[in-house]
Amino acid sequence: MKFQKFNIRSRIFFEDIISLIEKKGSEYQLDDDVLSNFKSNANELGITPYQVWSVYFTKHTNSIMNQIKKNPNNPNDTDSVENTKSRITDAIAYLLFLNALIEEQK
Repeated sequence: MKFQKFNIRSRIFFEDIISLIEKKGSEYQLDDDVLSNFKSNANELGITPYQVWSVYFTKHTNSIMNQIKKNPNNPNDTDSVENTKSRITDAIAYLLFLNALIEEQK
Protein backbone atom coordinates (compact mmCIF):
# COMPACT_ATOMS: atom_id res chain seq x y z
CA MET A 1 0.00 0.00 0.00
CA LYS A 2 1.35 3.40 -0.94
CA PHE A 3 1.91 5.97 1.81
CA GLN A 4 -0.80 8.38 0.61
CA LYS A 5 -3.42 5.64 0.49
CA PHE A 6 -2.30 4.44 3.93
CA ASN A 7 -2.73 7.95 5.37
CA ILE A 8 -6.19 8.38 3.88
CA ARG A 9 -7.39 4.98 5.10
CA SER A 10 -5.85 5.53 8.53
CA ARG A 11 -7.65 8.86 8.94
CA ILE A 12 -10.97 7.24 8.01
CA PHE A 13 -10.25 4.34 10.36
CA PHE A 14 -9.52 6.67 13.27
CA GLU A 15 -12.78 8.52 12.62
CA ASP A 16 -14.54 5.13 12.82
CA ILE A 17 -12.79 4.42 16.14
CA ILE A 18 -13.87 7.74 17.65
CA SER A 19 -17.42 7.13 16.41
CA LEU A 20 -17.42 3.68 18.03
CA ILE A 21 -16.22 5.11 21.34
CA GLU A 22 -18.95 7.75 21.25
CA LYS A 23 -21.67 5.19 20.43
CA LYS A 24 -20.60 2.56 22.96
CA GLY A 25 -19.57 5.04 25.62
CA SER A 26 -23.01 5.45 27.09
CA GLU A 27 -23.27 1.69 27.55
CA TYR A 28 -20.15 1.49 29.69
CA GLN A 29 -19.83 4.75 31.57
CA LEU A 30 -21.79 5.60 34.69
CA ASP A 31 -21.57 9.35 34.27
CA ASP A 32 -19.58 11.75 32.13
CA ASP A 33 -16.34 9.85 32.90
CA VAL A 34 -15.28 7.65 29.96
CA LEU A 35 -13.06 5.71 32.37
CA SER A 36 -15.74 4.99 34.96
CA ASN A 37 -16.10 1.36 33.84
CA PHE A 38 -12.43 0.68 34.59
CA LYS A 39 -12.61 2.52 37.90
CA SER A 40 -15.82 0.96 39.19
CA ASN A 41 -14.75 -2.57 38.26
CA ALA A 42 -11.35 -1.97 39.85
CA ASN A 43 -13.06 -0.83 43.04
CA GLU A 44 -15.39 -3.85 43.05
CA LEU A 45 -12.52 -6.30 42.48
CA GLY A 46 -9.90 -4.64 44.68
CA ILE A 47 -7.48 -4.10 41.82
CA THR A 48 -6.33 -1.07 39.84
CA PRO A 49 -8.05 0.42 36.78
CA TYR A 50 -4.90 -0.52 34.83
CA GLN A 51 -5.37 -4.17 35.76
CA VAL A 52 -9.00 -4.06 34.66
CA TRP A 53 -7.88 -2.42 31.43
CA SER A 54 -5.29 -5.14 30.84
CA VAL A 55 -7.90 -7.90 31.13
CA TYR A 56 -10.21 -6.16 28.66
CA PHE A 57 -7.39 -5.37 26.25
CA THR A 58 -6.05 -8.92 26.33
CA LYS A 59 -9.50 -10.19 25.36
CA HIS A 60 -9.33 -8.09 22.20
CA THR A 61 -5.77 -9.02 21.28
CA ASN A 62 -6.53 -12.70 21.91
CA SER A 63 -9.47 -12.56 19.53
CA ILE A 64 -7.25 -11.03 16.83
CA MET A 65 -4.58 -13.67 17.39
CA ASN A 66 -7.18 -16.44 17.21
CA GLN A 67 -8.42 -15.16 13.87
CA ILE A 68 -4.85 -15.15 12.55
CA LYS A 69 -4.35 -18.70 13.84
CA LYS A 70 -7.59 -19.86 12.17
CA ASN A 71 -6.60 -18.40 8.82
CA PRO A 72 -2.97 -17.20 8.72
CA ASN A 73 -3.16 -16.23 5.04
CA ASN A 74 -6.28 -14.10 5.33
CA PRO A 75 -7.45 -13.57 8.93
CA ASN A 76 -10.41 -11.51 7.79
CA ASP A 77 -11.77 -14.48 5.85
CA THR A 78 -13.21 -16.44 8.77
CA ASP A 79 -16.58 -17.72 9.86
CA SER A 80 -16.41 -15.46 12.90
CA VAL A 81 -19.29 -13.31 14.06
CA GLU A 82 -17.04 -10.25 14.18
CA ASN A 83 -14.57 -9.33 11.44
CA THR A 84 -10.92 -8.55 12.00
CA LYS A 85 -11.35 -4.82 11.36
CA SER A 86 -13.95 -4.61 14.10
CA ARG A 87 -11.61 -6.38 16.52
CA ILE A 88 -8.73 -4.06 15.59
CA THR A 89 -11.03 -1.08 16.12
CA ASP A 90 -11.82 -2.30 19.64
CA ALA A 91 -8.14 -2.90 20.44
CA ILE A 92 -7.14 0.59 19.32
CA ALA A 93 -10.02 2.08 21.30
CA TYR A 94 -8.68 0.32 24.39
CA LEU A 95 -5.20 1.73 23.76
CA LEU A 96 -6.83 5.17 23.74
CA PHE A 97 -8.47 4.33 27.08
CA LEU A 98 -5.09 3.32 28.51
CA ASN A 99 -3.65 6.61 27.35
CA ALA A 100 -6.56 8.43 29.02
CA LEU A 101 -5.94 6.56 32.30
CA ILE A 102 -2.30 7.61 32.17
CA GLU A 103 -3.08 11.20 31.18
CA GLU A 104 -5.64 11.53 33.97
CA GLN A 105 -2.94 10.96 36.57
CA LYS A 106 -0.75 13.81 35.33
